[in-house]
Amino acid sequence: MENYKDLKEKVWDSGICSGCSICSVVCPMKTIYFENERPTSHNYCKSEKDKVTCGGCYSCCPRIDTFREKHGVGSYIRALAAKTRIKVSKKQSGGAVTSILFNALRQNLVDSVVMVGQDHTTMKTYSIAISDPDALLNYAGSKYIWYTPTLTALRDIIERGKTNRIAVVGTPCVVQALRKMLNSDNPVLNRFKDHIVLLVGVFCTEIFKYERSMQYLAENDISPSDIKRIDIKKDLIIELFDGKRVEVPIAKDLKRDGCKYCLDFSAVDADISAGSIGSEEGCTTIITRTPAGEFYVESALENDCLEVHELESMDAVEKFSSLKFKRNSKNLRAFDEKG
Repeated sequence: MENYKDLKEKVWDSGICSGCSICSVVCPMKTIYFENERPTSHNYCKSEKDKVTCGGCYSCCPRIDTFREKHGVGSYIRALAAKTRIKVSKKQSGGAVTSILFNALRQNLVDSVVMVGQDHTTMKTYSIAISDPDALLNYAGSKYIWYTPTLTALRDIIERGKTNRIAVVGTPCVVQALRKMLNSDNPVLNRFKDHIVLLVGVFCTEIFKYERSMQYLAENDISPSDIKRIDIKKDLIIELFDGKRVEVPIAKDLKRDGCKYCLDFSAVDADISAGSIGSEEGCTTIITRTPAGEFYVESALENDCLEVHELESMDAVEKFSSLKFKRNSKNLRAFDEKG
């Protein structure tokens, strides 16, 4: 069975790693970790050293084989324009994802939500698990801009043994990793598989390096503590606390190297995909892809946490999906040709 040594050769050393952090989470020996936004290891693997069957990290890495198939709009049940019916002070677009998760926690449909939190002074992000629905409201707003090893908190709460039903919010590569884990027959992964009940994927064009991004903001006379909200479209669209709106071009060196090989904009492996693209101002585009996704949206509607209407067109989502595929498939072909 392949192990971390094979993963290191094929993914880490080749520069194609997505940074999803699944390898560090599932390693039974906790020898894989992220440093300076890159995976590394204490160089001890029971599979490699002691010939113990494992291969968990390799089995669920989204950059082994399957990621090439993940692109486009993907299959779905419904496409909705949605907005919250509860008070969400820091909401991004319509605040619909926060409402769906708030309802899931309040109705005891999930025990914890693994997502990304943020220090609003420095804009530094981190992995966090939230079990209190009211506390969840404090973490509203999109924070999937700078790189974060999103899944770190997943390992921590499962090891504590205090949760059985977990929802995870992540970018397409994170969702790919978790879906691959859920579909895997590798028994090493069973302690994680049995707990995850909902995957929420956020639309993603790319993720930026944190340190370089902070430097770039400073170059444009923008302090992170002054930023109220950031949206990524053609440019960085920055809303400041003083009411000003600034649009800054996206410098090429902001993007993480591994992101240029990702073909998936709309998180096709999610139960629910969400983002601001495709809906009118003040709404979130919600795509339900599975019966589980439908269930959590319907529950939020029934409990008056959410309001929706059918999305008139998926043209914008299709456009962004196509643009990302065309741009990054060229990079992927060049990677393959280089061998």
